[in-house]
Amino acid sequence: MPIDLTVVVLRWLQFAAAVVALGLPLFQTYAPGPVPSRSARWATIAAALLLAVGAVGGLVAQTAMMAGGWAAAFDPASIGYVVQSTALGMAHIARAALAVAGVAILMFGQDRRVAGLMAVMAFAGATASFAWSGHGAASEGAGGLIHLIADIIHALAAAVWLGALAGFCIRLCRPFGGEIETTTRALAGFATVGSAAVSVLVLTGLINAGFLIGIDGVVRVATSTWGLLLLGKLALFILRVGLAADNRFTLTPALARAITHDTAIDGPVRRLQLSIGLEMAAGLVLLGLVAAMGVQMPPGSM
Repeated sequence: MPIDLTVVVLRWLQFAAAVVALGLPLFQTYAPGPVPSRSARWATIAAALLLAVGAVGGLVAQTAMMAGGWAAAFDPASIGYVVQSTALGMAHIARAALAVAGVAILMFGQDRRVAGLMAVMAFAGATASFAWSGHGAASEGAGGLIHLIADIIHALAAAVWLGALAGFCIRLCRPFGGEIETTTRALAGFATVGSAAVSVLVLTGLINAGFLIGIDGVVRVATSTWGLLLLGKLALFILRVGLAADNRFTLTPALARAITHDTAIDGPVRRLQLSIGLEMAAGLVLLGLVAAMGVQMPPGSM
């Protein structure tokens, strides 16, 4: 596999693992009950381990890209240089370490609640580290810190949204008995958190675009690979917002009415399963586009 494609795939793998590792246990803290705790716990542990492996693999692939060949990727001196001399290398090491620490806390913590909160903090740090692996840390001067903070918040907000979808996907796989009522209440209750996450994503996305595109780069958006990937990302984001709005204002109320009037819930549940599944799939594809954007030059840098 070509080096640049390997880097993109490993970036996508890390993004996907991070949003589940952070978003799923975080979802449990503000919407307890809708996800079977055992399923959520093991899904979180698996995602965190995948994140750690992806971070190590990503460091090797990034070293190969910087050195111009796979031979250097397995040279301890080359990897050591990348780790010690670049923010990108340090971010990969920190990400892997925090992911492993989060797993250890979840598995060996005595108090489940305290361990869960500590693991969330570790996974939040791992997710925040992506800002140093992309264009977020490239800005200089006084605005550089603003760009970096916006990138960190953008990543965390994405994890909140996609992590909740992962939780609902797990829960809707087995909507039996009174548990579907709990899921319905959780869907309705997620409206505020979801709306806040979308608002934060829009705001931080605009800030990031301002730094990466700039006024001069606007005319080059549609003619650059990075710009085309951005347009694809925006299209998928709009699709996800549309699906989320349909879930909130149409599908969830329809399921609630079916439960209230004691009518068949199979149809409403299937429609929700399809809609949330599509929203989750669109989110995963969107993460793939973001992974590809990380190895392309933004219009504002050309």
